[in-house]
Amino acid sequence: VIIQVKGRVDFTDLSTPLSIKHYIEAPHGGAVGLDHTPPRYCDWAIQKHLDVTTPIPNLYMTGQDQIICGVVLAQLCGVITAFRMSGFLPSLRIVLQSIFLI
Repeated sequence: VIIQVKGRVDFTDLSTPLSIKHYIEAPHGGAVGLDHTPPRYCDWAIQKHLDVTTPIPNLYMTGQDQIICGVVLAQLCGVITAFRMSGFLPSLRIVLQSIFLI
């Protein structure tokens, strides 16, 4: 027990591969989508299918497993998708404004 938080914690949550297997019926205990293997990040054919752009003009995909994995990183993927939709210069302007608050 960490002394500084003793008596101050209202809620805790714990997940293991066994609880994931039980509650979401994932037979191998995975809950994050695609496997995290080297081909996923190095094979250009796989990367092409995970890109946010599609063959349909102005249709974009975003979220978990598009570029990167995980819930928080899925949010970042939304930002990356918005940048891809906006183009380089508008995206650069947004980044510079957020850095320098201009």
